[in-house]
Amino acid sequence: MKVAYVTMTEILGPVNSGGVQCCKRNINLLQSAFGAENVYICAITGKKEYLEKASGNICVFYSTRKKVKILKNALFNRLEYCRATEDLVAKKIVDLDCAVVFFDFSRMGKLQAHLPKHIKQVLFMHNIEADYIKNQARVHPLKFVLKRAFEINEMLAVKNADVIISLNNRDADRLNERYGCTADLIIPITFEDSFTEPILAKQPHLKELLHLLFVGSLFAPNEHGVKWFINEVMPYVNADFTVVGRDFEIVSDKLSRKNVKIIGTVDDLTDYYHNADAVVSPILFGDGMKVKTAEALMYGKPIFATDEALEGYEVAGQKNIYRCNTAEEFIEAINTYVGKTPYASFDEDIRSLFLKKYHTPSYVPIIYDIITAGEV
Repeated sequence: MKVAYVTMTEILGPVNSGGVQCCKRNINLLQSAFGAENVYICAITGKKEYLEKASGNICVFYSTRKKVKILKNALFNRLEYCRATEDLVAKKIVDLDCAVVFFDFSRMGKLQAHLPKHIKQVLFMHNIEADYIKNQARVHPLKFVLKRAFEINEMLAVKNADVIISLNNRDADRLNERYGCTADLIIPITFEDSFTEPILAKQPHLKELLHLLFVGSLFAPNEHGVKWFINEVMPYVNADFTVVGRDFEIVSDKLSRKNVKIIGTVDDLTDYYHNADAVVSPILFGDGMKVKTAEALMYGKPIFATDEALEGYEVAGQKNIYRCNTAEEFIEAINTYVGKTPYASFDEDIRSLFLKKYHTPSYVPIIYDIITAGEV
């Protein structure tokens, strides 16, 4: 069975955001389920240099993402690509004679409506896009002009999908509330296991200063949460705080403090996770699931996080995962944790939870079954 995978996410560049990581995971699932030779990646990109990466099963379609063009496309209810690109992608899928097309994100409804009806459409919803753009417009009001295009594309995406996959139950409930349909499957954020255990990971720490880590790229929910945590929590805890993630260096001058270090973009997160005693995720609003929560679970790190950061993760009753939604709750949880020294920066039970519920290979047979259901 030939499967076309379609995305507008910049998957041909570095893996520098949670969205890209999830898209790469989905490609891996499809290739593991159907064979890499049967999965054709159709990447819509805003970077001309990525056209050179077209080869074999990788098809690349360029569409400029200059602001004027984005606005023009939005007026015709398209997001980040034009009608010509839409036609080229649809033609390629038909020419490849793909039985199934897998759409990553519900932002391509116009393209989905463009395809012949005999091709099975699988829609992976990273979030509810209508809610996402509303949250974005709260922080960046100019994005309100894209609201209608987001809503129309998502409506068409849901309408034309034969199979809908959600990330979590919250999104599945919102899908039903907004569009009156049910998710066929829930696949949470997962990771391939890239953990290598440092020798000292399980050694108890006798020091009283806790090394806290935040990992995430610079976008509205992360920036808001980190700034809030630095101002409202860090002055009152016996800890230091390191922030790592794409583009955070841009706001380093504004956020750095005596006990706060803003690193920003890095090539490898491994040492930062190994050197941290605990991970903090003070995300106060957002959508979907937080990819970096699964990554923290993979490294077996104790976690202090909000309900939003833990959304979709089955962590109730899990030792060393602390649910905090106010500054006071973060302060009390962190200081109480520090007061119980010695403590370990690695928790075997947290890592076991990752391997049981958030390890990518577990979902290969599940996605194969849902896509091939009803096929002769």
